[in-house]
Amino acid sequence: MSVLFEQALHQASISLRACYTKQGIVAGPHHFTDYWARDSFFASLGALELGDREVVEKMVRLFFSHQRADGMLPYRLMQGPVTLGKYFGKPKFYKKLKPTFRLRDFGQEVLDGTTLTVLFAAFTKQKDLLPQIKKALQFLLKKEKHGLLWDGPMAEWNDAVWKFGNLLYSNVIYWKMYQELSILVAEIDLVWSKQLTKKAKEIAKAMRHRLWNGQYFADWHDYKKQNYFYPFGNCLAIIWGLTNDLEAESILKICDQLSDAEFLPTNSPNYPWRRIDLLQRLVGMADYQNNGIVWWQPVTAYLKALRVRGEHKKAEQIFTKLARKIEKDRLIYECYESSLEPVRRRIYTAEHPFAWASGMIIWAMN
Repeated sequence: MSVLFEQALHQASISLRACYTKQGIVAGPHHFTDYWARDSFFASLGALELGDREVVEKMVRLFFSHQRADGMLPYRLMQGPVTLGKYFGKPKFYKKLKPTFRLRDFGQEVLDGTTLTVLFAAFTKQKDLLPQIKKALQFLLKKEKHGLLWDGPMAEWNDAVWKFGNLLYSNVIYWKMYQELSILVAEIDLVWSKQLTKKAKEIAKAMRHRLWNGQYFADWHDYKKQNYFYPFGNCLAIIWGLTNDLEAESILKICDQLSDAEFLPTNSPNYPWRRIDLLQRLVGMADYQNNGIVWWQPVTAYLKALRVRGEHKKAEQIFTKLARKIEKDRLIYECYESSLEPVRRRIYTAEHPFAWASGMIIWAMN
């Protein structure tokens, strides 16, 4: 392991652990002070690599402690209200956590809090949670259309973009959740394990029917396949073993064509302006998740996918560039301008450190 590699891993570890609390992992220490399921659990991939299993187990239990009667789990546990001061690093805090199940607390239900919490319960082998997991599965079955989860607008990581229907992001997690549960349950209930395996296969088949376009998995399918290329979701499909050899090679070829000096775009081509949330446009952040701003998630997933596929030379070349960036900043930021300087605009500064990116960097490196 090179000195540069070790230093970058050390910096990412410091950034990730700065987001640990007694209950789990927050998205960040300044304005993203809530427990977001997607941020906290993807960050947990790095925490598990570091051997910090206890903080992940606590977070799984934290989310399950707020499970709704119908089985749904929150996608966010709010530590305080959303205020202007929060985005200037001066958050206020509630006396107790407030679970959020709907977009902005009044929109459609957001499903990835449920799928990710169950997935990481399986990853950490918390068998005593199986009764609650069964309730969660029953809830999710009611949210399917065409054999896949059906999301409302802005209900995934790209929560500034109006896309709805069968989403790649949501359903690759959904498939992986069933796959990991089947492994966990096999030790205690072989019949149920086989049922879970069968369900995972059905989801994979439905994903190929609804989303595979011959070259990659489409970003989503509403009334038709929306053939935007979404590197994060496609690379997760490779990493977690959903793709076959030909599919993986096709996806990585496109990633290679799109990659620049360090990073990958969030999507290709750009989403049209009408799909960007009005609030984002009003505050001058229309490019937040539409290629104007640069994120770690796509490139770290690409790096991990290369390593899974045995393309270590190319992975090393990419990681060397990323490591130099980490060493320069000495901190993992949420997102960057096209110049690769951390976002610092009049009304928005990138969270720092940022748990999700820090965890995925560690995960991709190990």
